[in-house]
Amino acid sequence: MIKPMRFVTGNKRKIEEYTRLLEPYTFIPVRLIVREPQGDDQREIVRRKVLMAFAEKRASLFVDHTGLSIEAWNELPGGLTPEIWSKLGMQGFLRLMQCETNRKVTLRTIIGYCCSRRIQIFEAEMQGVVATQPDGAGDTWECLFIPEGFDKSLASLTVEERIKVTARAKAARKFKKFLDSQAVRTW
Repeated sequence: MIKPMRFVTGNKRKIEEYTRLLEPYTFIPVRLIVREPQGDDQREIVRRKVLMAFAEKRASLFVDHTGLSIEAWNELPGGLTPEIWSKLGMQGFLRLMQCETNRKVTLRTIIGYCCSRRIQIFEAEMQGVVATQPDGAGDTWECLFIPEGFDKSLASLTVEERIKVTARAKAARKFKKFLDSQAVRTW
C-alpha cells in the first residue's frame, strides 16, 4: 500500500485542484507553524519552504508557490505576490495598475517535492493580462488575472477549466509524471 504524501497548504482551492490533478496519488493537507519564506525568487522560496516542511514533518511532501510577474513592474511581485496582495488587496492592486498601459503578466507555479533523498522542482508558466476590474471572487489576485485566450479571470474559471489550462495544472502534470516514473513508490 502506498502511503499518502503531505501537501503543505491551507488553501482549499489548491487542495481541490491537486486532488484531481494528482489522482491516483493521495496526500494529506498539513500546515506549518512557521513563517513562510519570503523573497522575489520563487524557486528559492519553494526550496526553503520544502526544506522547512520536511524538517518538521519528516515525511514525503510537496509545496506549491504561485506568483505573478508583471512585465511593466520589472517582473514584480513574483515570489512576493501573496505578501503584496495581503497588504494591498484588490483595490490597492488596481490603483497601482490604473495608469499602466502594458498589463502583460506571467503566472508561474512552482512545486517542490521532497522524499528525503533530494528536492525535485516542477515549474510551469502561463501568460495573461491584469484586468481593469475584478471578475469572480475578489479574495485573491486570481480575480484580476485573465489567462491568454480567455475573456474571463482565473477566479471565474470552473475547476474543470482550471485543471486543463493553468500553470498549476501544467506543473502538476510534470510532478505526476515524475511520480509515475519512480520504480519504488514507498513514500
